[in-house]
Amino acid sequence: MHLRIRAAKAHDAAVVPEIMLQAMEDVIFRFIQKEDKKEAVHFLTALFQQSENLYSHENTFVAVDPEGNIMGSLTGYDGDHFIALRQPILEIMQKQYGNDLIPEPETTGQEFYIDSVAVSPTARGKGVGSELLKHAITYAKTHGFRQIGLLVDLDNPNAKKLYERLGFTLGNKMPFAGGEYYHMYIRFV
Repeated sequence: MHLRIRAAKAHDAAVVPEIMLQAMEDVIFRFIQKEDKKEAVHFLTALFQQSENLYSHENTFVAVDPEGNIMGSLTGYDGDHFIALRQPILEIMQKQYGNDLIPEPETTGQEFYIDSVAVSPTARGKGVGSELLKHAITYAKTHGFRQIGLLVDLDNPNAKKLYERLGFTLGNKMPFAGGEYYHMYIRFV
C-alpha cells in the first residue's frame, strides 16, 4: 500500500479520533467513566481539534492513501512536556465527567514518546502501523531526541514483536491506568 505520512490537521477530526479510539479504548472509557464509544469519540474529537494537549492534532501524524483516505494515525510528543500536555485532559475529565483520576505518567521524559498508533480496520495487515512507526523514529532522530519510547500491553505479544522488529528494546514493566505494560525504546546515542 502506497502511503504518504503527514502532520495531522484539525479538520482530520472527522476521521482520526475514531481510529485513535481503537488503540486506547479501555483508557478513554476509564477517563470518561463509561463504555460509550460515541461519547469517547466526542471526548477525543474535542481534544484532537484543540492545541497543547496529549491528543491534539499538533502531536499526530496520519497515513494517507493515494485517494486521500486516512488509513492510520500515530500520536507522539516530547516526553518532557507530558505533565503540561496532560493537564487539559485532566481538567476535562474532572469538569465534564466528575473524574478525579490522575493516571500514572506514561513517560519519564527525555524521549519522543509514542502515545498511540492506530490503523483503520480496512488497512490492517498492510504495513500502515510499521510505516507510521518508521516515520516517528526518523522524526525523533532528526529532531534531536536521544530516544524514542512507547508502552506495550503485556497481553499484546504481536505488538511487542512488531516493535522489536523495528529496533525497540524491551525495558521495565510499568503500571498505567489499571493495566501493566512494558516500556520499549530505541536509543539514538
